[in-house]
Amino acid sequence: MAVRHFRDVIVALADPEALFVFGVIVAATSSLRREGWGRSRPGRWYVTALGVMRQASLLRGAIGAAAERLRRAGVLEVQVDEERGWESWRVDEAALAAAAGDDIPAV
Repeated sequence: MAVRHFRDVIVALADPEALFVFGVIVAATSSLRREGWGRSRPGRWYVTALGVMRQASLLRGAIGAAAERLRRAGVLEVQVDEERGWESWRVDEAALAAAAGDDIPAV
């Protein structure tokens, strides 16, 4: 899902839990990961709710709700494990770049 408009992103990130979860997802899936996330390998990573729970002191339900807000805003790529039914996420960098290119009105 792509970002429809930059306002969708702003509204999603205005929620403190969604912003926090977004930051954890960015840190977990970054190619510049720190040792606390395990071995770093080339490529793009996804993170599950359990992975976010390990780094953030939030309940799985709160993480899922925040991720859903971010997904609806179009800033997350979602990968579903068909066998287990788990979702994994990473930031949709192309969608964010496209949203940043929108004409942002002056305040």
